[in-house]
Amino acid sequence: MEIAFDAIGIEFSNKNAFNALAEDVGKRGEISRLKRKSGVLHGRCLKLGEGLEIWNVLYESGTGEVFANCRPGFRARYPQEISPWILTEFDEDGEAVIHGFMETGETEVLFELQNLTEVGTLILEQNSIKVGLCGLSHRAEVFNKQQRLFWQSYDEATLNIIADENIWSLCGRVLAFDAIRNPLSGGELYWIYLDTGKLKLEVLVGKRKIKGAKLKVGSYLKADVWLQGHILNKFDFRSTYEGVDLSYRTVDFWKKFKRLN
Repeated sequence: MEIAFDAIGIEFSNKNAFNALAEDVGKRGEISRLKRKSGVLHGRCLKLGEGLEIWNVLYESGTGEVFANCRPGFRARYPQEISPWILTEFDEDGEAVIHGFMETGETEVLFELQNLTEVGTLILEQNSIKVGLCGLSHRAEVFNKQQRLFWQSYDEATLNIIADENIWSLCGRVLAFDAIRNPLSGGELYWIYLDTGKLKLEVLVGKRKIKGAKLKVGSYLKADVWLQGHILNKFDFRSTYEGVDLSYRTVDFWKKFKRLN
């Protein structure tokens, strides 16, 4: 997991540095909690700004045993719909994974759910969910020449070498990108929005970890990503409202109304 922190601009010199960060998140992170049959999940989210965050999830069993998990995160800018979907929890690992298909029903995704302790279990009653997805990459390469677009699980791309299920390989055309600075570490990152042909996906990668040609709109990016995401709630939808899209004419809206009699 430490290697995924590269994508948000944090590198660890040793295990003690990682443990110190996890302890800091536990003290300063926003608190959320979710009761389970066999114990309690305690969530701590340290928000760094511009979508960057660090999650520390602690599982406390009914017998008093404690297990903790610290991981990087990024709140994606664009919502996407997933249906059907299924959630699997690994309480003692402090993890939850969602497996499902994009709204077209053809593209498969499997990702680490960051904010289960925020949204609770009522979300399980929904047939479809709105999520923000972002792939955290510790290495990527940019190409100016056209490349074959793809989206596939990492073990499939590497001849079935066993890997974490939510690791994916991709190649996408750059639709937009932005420079981000991690205020905690000073690390410089790129937020990149890609069209992989099967889905549009946000990717985060450290500037020092990206190789090849100069990054620009229209270039191509190949990367391996650790896929993570958040389930969006009503507040998230309100906060992403950007006003009326003036590129649409008023008459276009009226065309959608049809009388049934």
